[in-house]
Amino acid sequence: MKYWFIISLLAVTGSASAAETTLTLVSSWNRQQNFTALFMDYVDAVNTAGKGIVQIDFRGGPEVMPQRQLFYALRRGVIDMAFGGITYYRGVLPEGDAIFASTITPMQARKNGALDALQPYWRKRINAHLIGWMQSGVGVNIYLADEPRFHSNNMPDLTGLKIRTSPSNREILTRLGGRTIQIAVKEIYTAMQRGTVDGLAFTTTGFPDLGIQRFVKYRIDPAFLQLAICLQINLDTWNRLGEDARRILTEQAALYERRSREKFFRIQDEELALLEAQGLTAVRIPGGSGNAYRALAHDVVWERLAAREPDSATTLKPFFYPQSKSQSKNQGKTQSTDDNSP
Repeated sequence: MKYWFIISLLAVTGSASAAETTLTLVSSWNRQQNFTALFMDYVDAVNTAGKGIVQIDFRGGPEVMPQRQLFYALRRGVIDMAFGGITYYRGVLPEGDAIFASTITPMQARKNGALDALQPYWRKRINAHLIGWMQSGVGVNIYLADEPRFHSNNMPDLTGLKIRTSPSNREILTRLGGRTIQIAVKEIYTAMQRGTVDGLAFTTTGFPDLGIQRFVKYRIDPAFLQLAICLQINLDTWNRLGEDARRILTEQAALYERRSREKFFRIQDEELALLEAQGLTAVRIPGGSGNAYRALAHDVVWERLAAREPDSATTLKPFFYPQSKSQSKNQGKTQSTDDNSP
């Protein structure tokens, strides 16, 4: 009953005076979570640049709309804008995997046509326009309670281990021999404390906030894949907006994409140093096989997309997963086998 009441309030969208349109926005996460907290810089920038033209009214996160319902609400026009991790919504938008398994930056995606290549899928599947790939770069690491083992090909050996993950990383962990368990972030501490899981796959940033350093002693480097957190707007709402409003939303997204990427890398460096000081041991993939490890993770996700939507994978892969060595190594930081930048 509570959610139907909230949805009825959210449905009063696109309120406007003659000169200014107000757009309602809901996030996959609450305002305090780091993804949303950092994203508020974009909201503030739009509201400053868009005075008298367009404003964004941030309504909240899962406390006002369950995470699983976010894109369905966007599609129906219950809300105007949705900010969230695309891989959470693979059920309705499988092409989001192209971003998750990409080796390019949002800036490159705008330049090479990759972002435009996604728009038909956003229109068809969720009745939306993709405004931007807002947060990127930082990848996923495997964290373990016990010292990691490795196969003869230098890939991690997770045989017999229970690994907490989101659905996004299930296939790569299974490929490495692990048994995947889906547990909400708020339940990770208890799961590690009780030995329900032996480790977890988690973003490089945000790990210290979990408070599980007493249970987790090892991190496998390098990170793989990268954040795929996007902002989208209901297509009917987008079509009703004037040219100036569209321009402001798009221009501020392009500016934010670059700034947020830089900020996430700074946060990553700070948190890696903190974890090292707290005694977490980073174990690098042996034998100089770090790039092969990353390639395996990317290939597994592209295989997943191809199995479900082969035409989409064929169309999108050249944009998001260029095969030349120089492109695959250039992602805003210089990659090496030993660093932790995806």
